[in-house]
Amino acid sequence: MNRFLVASGAALAVIGTSAGAALLGAADASAGSRAFSNESDLVVTLVTPTLNQEVLPDLSDPGVNNVITVRFSSVLRASDFIDNKNILNKLTPKVEFIDSAFQRLPGNPTITRNVFRFDPRFGAPNGLLTPGQYTLTVKSSVRNSKGNLLNAGGRDFSTTFSVGTDVFAPVLRKVTPSSNQQNVGLNQPIVLTFNEPISAQSIVSTIQVQNASTNPVSLIPGKGGTGLTTERDGFDVVFTPDPCFGYPPRTTIQLLMQGVAGLPPTGFAQPATVTDVFGNQFRRDPGLQWTADTTQTVLYGTPPVPTFFVYNSPNGDYFETNGIYRLAFTTKGITPPPTLIAPGSSHFNPPIPYSSPCTSSCFLSPSCKAIGSGLYYFTGNGIGQVDLRPFFARLQQGITDFSLFTTIANAPVRMGRPSGMIVDPRYDGNNGFHTFLYVVDQRSATVLVVDSRTFKVLGRFPGFSQPTDVAIPCDFGLRNTTLAVTDFAANNVQFIDLQQITVNLNGQPGAPSPCDAIRDTPRNRTSIATGAGPRTITSDSFILNRCLTTNSLDSSVTVIDVKQSKAVNTHKTGSNPVDADFTMIGFGALDMAAVVNQGGVQDPNGSVSMYLRVNASRDGIESTLTDGVKNPTAVFAVQQWVDCNPLSPRYGYALSTGTVGANQWFVANTGGDTVLDLRVSIQGVFGQLISFTPASTRKVGLNPTSAMYDGFNPTAPYLWVALGGLGQVGGMEPTRVLPPVTKSVPGVRRFFTAFTH
Repeated sequence: MNRFLVASGAALAVIGTSAGAALLGAADASAGSRAFSNESDLVVTLVTPTLNQEVLPDLSDPGVNNVITVRFSSVLRASDFIDNKNILNKLTPKVEFIDSAFQRLPGNPTITRNVFRFDPRFGAPNGLLTPGQYTLTVKSSVRNSKGNLLNAGGRDFSTTFSVGTDVFAPVLRKVTPSSNQQNVGLNQPIVLTFNEPISAQSIVSTIQVQNASTNPVSLIPGKGGTGLTTERDGFDVVFTPDPCFGYPPRTTIQLLMQGVAGLPPTGFAQPATVTDVFGNQFRRDPGLQWTADTTQTVLYGTPPVPTFFVYNSPNGDYFETNGIYRLAFTTKGITPPPTLIAPGSSHFNPPIPYSSPCTSSCFLSPSCKAIGSGLYYFTGNGIGQVDLRPFFARLQQGITDFSLFTTIANAPVRMGRPSGMIVDPRYDGNNGFHTFLYVVDQRSATVLVVDSRTFKVLGRFPGFSQPTDVAIPCDFGLRNTTLAVTDFAANNVQFIDLQQITVNLNGQPGAPSPCDAIRDTPRNRTSIATGAGPRTITSDSFILNRCLTTNSLDSSVTVIDVKQSKAVNTHKTGSNPVDADFTMIGFGALDMAAVVNQGGVQDPNGSVSMYLRVNASRDGIESTLTDGVKNPTAVFAVQQWVDCNPLSPRYGYALSTGTVGANQWFVANTGGDTVLDLRVSIQGVFGQLISFTPASTRKVGLNPTSAMYDGFNPTAPYLWVALGGLGQVGGMEPTRVLPPVTKSVPGVRRFFTAFTH
């Protein structure tokens, strides 16, 4: 037989002829007498039969010489290989010779200096090997005469060959992490070890690693793309997670590998499968490692014969119906410390004066070109901006032309799977005027810290199970700035003291690499319990008083006192609340927020609940509106903007210019094609009844997922909408019946501005 493959580190050449095999034999003949250039290393330099060679039953092929020969780079310690007390094959546990059913086989080993030989015919019937696959493994714990380990202790050496033509399916011998293992590291590779080399080309589209805790399941990003490689000459298939993402904490991770379906044909073509280098497909092997799951059977044939759906093994499960192999394990959890501390710190003082070309307000003004380019938007895997400056430039000339707005070039920029964003209200004028964006990345279960000028990720805050949204409560003067993060799976909100992270704003916060965590310490965090499944969070930024979380799993909102770092109340709302936003009445005399409920049994079209706090005795859900509501997913509150820089003569006063007033919300009816404009109705001398009143319903396009006024120019009442169903963004005058002027932004989901709180 002349079908030879030499593919391992032991191979020195590709041999395709008997003459070539003779050369190998000659090289082996002189192996015992050659000089060694480096006695400190121990590696394999040659093996016969060669990797994947097809041989005769008596191993009489040219160059094989009837035995298995492994030559090493230095003199071997014989006691690591040979144990005469082992009557089966005299091998120590550090060396094994097995067939495809994992059975240890008889034979006779010898050591000559740096050459290990094993005669597998010794003890075989008539000295002939049975057709099949055979694997020799030398563990990394074997040593040379100097005591040095094989491959420096880093990996075992394996080789395989076939007696007769290789028509044998590859067998999965071992997996790491093990099946159903708990507390697996967030960056640990997955290793599948086979009894023979696997084709690297066959694994690209046939193996997936997924987060099984999401619905639907979501892909885990791999290093360099798929993250899939073959190692140890193909004996190991390895998945390495992307170092910037890793696995989410406290999550079930599953690896799915396509094999051959074992049930009768269903009329569908067999999908591509993992194969060995000869094209033999992976399947449930006939060995004893698979046990039928008797709880899942189906009857076939006449008379009916039980056929099993699922087979279990120590390495995972095999689904016979579709040929899918599944390995599942659970990652480590990161629990926030229970110690409660006040968010913020009094030691921080903002630069005096701000070295910025913009206004000294803690919010943006239309003159801020470095950051105020319009609306931030999300897609399913990126973040970008809608540039409204051309529109406003024309508006200043007295012409309203919505067709002038554009999207920022080279956006969206990929950022995992964003779901919430907030703009740090503090400027960094010393490092080129900018601020920081805090973006929830659900794929990596972290909060990204992003430079607003470049969308460059500077680092990330880890330590969440399933983060979904962020908010920043800040006080006047910016002496206390706190990042609030909802953790959906952990039923809590984490407060992170940003004053300890951004002491001078000079290029901070950040990490040495965007894969690295921001080095905040446990004492800078506060964990606050909420209702079940906190999805979004909003803050009353002006008086540092309240945060509000929407708890979608128990249809409630939790009110958090920011100064005391504790939850003060939880109130029932409509079904499945998914967003909320505060506005201001009487400069903080009343706390008021609209809570949009996507809907359930009680309100199938959804609803909008009003949270109102007048005093300690009037603090809760005041009313719930269903008129004109169609399964909303987002709400935006219009505010009168406040200058909160204590150096400003306008400090503490609402801006009196412009036409934008408070007490107004825009509700995006995602289940339909409209945006609902809500106002406040106050009845009775003392406001005994306060409720929402629909002022108008604007038809904007299919499935609006966000609608808001632009904070870039808050004195101009122009409405901007994100139409998720159409993959478009658009602008319109809310007081006119004209439809929005739209432009394509595929996958757009949500708008955010520097004024979003």
